[in-house]
Amino acid sequence: MKQPVNFDSMPKDDDLISRIAEGDRDALKLIYDRHAPAMTEFVKKWLGDPSEAADVTHEAMMEINRSAKNFAGRSSAKTWMFSIARFKAVDRTRKGSKTVVQDVDIEIADEAPDPLAVTEAFQNGVQVRACIEKLSAPHKSAIHLAFYEDLTYAEISAVENVPVGTVKTRMMHAKKLLMRCLTAHR
Repeated sequence: MKQPVNFDSMPKDDDLISRIAEGDRDALKLIYDRHAPAMTEFVKKWLGDPSEAADVTHEAMMEINRSAKNFAGRSSAKTWMFSIARFKAVDRTRKGSKTVVQDVDIEIADEAPDPLAVTEAFQNGVQVRACIEKLSAPHKSAIHLAFYEDLTYAEISAVENVPVGTVKTRMMHAKKLLMRCLTAHR
């Protein structure tokens, strides 16, 4: 009979980053195994290409290995690692494109649908995934980090390197676009 996993006995990400800074290859493998799949999905939201996303995730993990000694703990280790992945994805995008979109930080009241309407719309996962794929990279990224990685707006702000107001605006627009898309499928 398989023993239940005791998550309390598993090393925390912050501890693993400290061990990586000391050259512990096993800690790096644990971080990779724990976060690479989600990181690849996150990067894929920016790049659109699964193989490019896997390459960028690998580059991000190498950077995490090199920079672990610089982790100061001002954010969670997960936020720090996803920030590195985002910077790598942005670098990859800039190398392939001459156009860089600038975000404007505008405070807008959240007029997004109420949570019950959003929950009802999220009942069909296939439609949701199809609608998410139609979003722009910044909107996809915000949705992915909030709903799939369970990050707060402040953490998303740190990962995306944009003000919290920009994250709120992206989320509001993304929710409206998703609702419009999901409603069209009914």
